[in-house]
Order: sequence, then C-alpha cells, then structure tokens
Amino acid sequence: MNMSWKLEDIPDLSGKVMIVTGANSGLGFETTKELSRKGAKVVMACRNPQRADAAMQKIQDAVPDADLDIMLLDLASQKSVADFADQFMQKYNRLDVLVNNAGIMAAPYSETVDGFENHFATNYLGHFALTGRLLDLLEATPGARVVSVSSLAYFFGNQINFDNLYYENKKGYGRWRAYGRSKMEMLLFAYEMQRRLTRTGKAAISLAAHPGLAQTNIMPAQAKNGVSRRLLTLLSYTLKPTIYGAMPLIRAATDTEVVGGEYFGPSKDRMPDVVKSNKASHNLDTAKKLWEASEELTGLHYLD
Repeated sequence: MNMSWKLEDIPDLSGKVMIVTGANSGLGFETTKELSRKGAKVVMACRNPQRADAAMQKIQDAVPDADLDIMLLDLASQKSVADFADQFMQKYNRLDVLVNNAGIMAAPYSETVDGFENHFATNYLGHFALTGRLLDLLEATPGARVVSVSSLAYFFGNQINFDNLYYENKKGYGRWRAYGRSKMEMLLFAYEMQRRLTRTGKAAISLAAHPGLAQTNIMPAQAKNGVSRRLLTLLSYTLKPTIYGAMPLIRAATDTEVVGGEYFGPSKDRMPDVVKSNKASHNLDTAKKLWEASEELTGLHYLD
C-alpha cells in the first residue's frame, strides 16, 4: 500500500464510467474534476440542474477534455432514485465506481416526500437504495467498487435507536445527532456491504472514506446567526482546502491496491491513507439490523 499517495498517483481512467452523487459542489465537485482529469466518464448525479450545469462548466474550464454527463437525482426521494437507476442503465453498460457522497449537514428537522427525516433519507437511505439498484451493473463491471462517504462526526451517532430510526414526528431530534447518525449509518453500510459481497462471492468491493476537517459546501449553510458565522470564520482558518478533503474519496475510488472494507481519511501529513473507526461502527448486530430495516423501508432486497 502506497503510504504517501498523491493525486499524481491516480491511474489512467480512460474507458471507465463513474457516478458521483452531489457532484456540483464541495467534495463531489473536486472528486469529479480529478476523476475526469484522468480520463473517466463521470456522471454528475445532482438534484439542482442549474447548479450542476454551472459546476460542469467550471470543470470543463479547468479540464477542457472532461467527459461529463449530468443526470438528475434527489436522494431524498425513493422514486427519484429508482428513476435515476433506470435511466442510467438505459444509457450505460458498465459502472466502475459509485461514489455515495451527497448529503446535508445539521439541518433543521424536515420530512421527505416519503415521510423520512431528511438526514436519514438523503445521506443514508437514498444511497442504500441507489447502490442496490445499480448492483447488477457494478457486478458486471470488472474491478467495480462503491465508495460511501462518512464523516468525523459519525461518533455523534454511536447509538442507533431502531425504535426511532428516523426521528418520526421529530421525536428525539437534534441536528448534529441526526447528521452524525446518518454518517455512522454510512460506515455501518460500507462495512456490512463488504461482508455480504464476500459471503455471496461477488467481485465488486465496498469502501468508505471521510474528508477530515476540510472546507465543504454544506458548512456555510449552517451559519444561521452572527455567532455561528463568526465561529465558522475562525474555523475556516484551520480547515484544509476542499481538495484535501476529497483526496480520501479519490484514493478509495481509484487506487488499484485497495482492499474491500477499508476506510480512508487524511493522515498526519494531509495525504489520504487507511484509517480506523470506532468499535460501534464494526458492530455486526447493529449493521445487520440496519441493513434489514433499510430493506424493509425501501422494499429493496439485495446481497441477502
């Protein structure tokens, strides 16, 4: 394993097809730009077409030969996820990498069209369904992988209450608790998926990544008052540029030496490397219950 991996180590990605959710800004934008720089066809799975168009233009300004395709996806809607997957499979006959990146952070309580709390639906459940709907295509593509994005805030979600999985009627809701739980769920999902891939003899692999303390597009949205804005301004001096936060995602998506089930994050020198997560994220019983609950909520069963 390369202990000092850099962007220059990304291999030639010509001929590969990749999906990045939330590709129009932040980590998704930087990841999309670097993948396209190395020749990948990148499908920008975005909710807002205007922002996606603007982001695509910026990437093409930096990478003139970038091969990009915008496809609309709202992860908060199970119908949108199903429609996206159907349309993608009609257009493409391979999928080398799925980067489950899109998300919201510490937002006020709201429910989706499907009746789920928004962090749970957008950050986690939508990605669970998207991965399942695209699994056959991933499995048909040699060397395919899924990269699920977590966060250092996952430890806020150490305790998952299956009797109140998505804060129905706002019961027990807290912005950071909901965000942290959704990111714990992404970690549990990534690890459990790899176990199931191995158990069922599948060739695709599942990985996880987190950006560390990096500037992202979703952070300024949380600065709703003067105190928050001042704290964010002070914090911005210590946060790494967004590209450093994206590098663990990019390494997980492209490094040919990765092993299924690994978790990537920034190392002490800012470069991405394999990192550890806490005991709760490796709890087999919790992961199994979450997977089964997700199947029930989405009506989508896979890798059983």
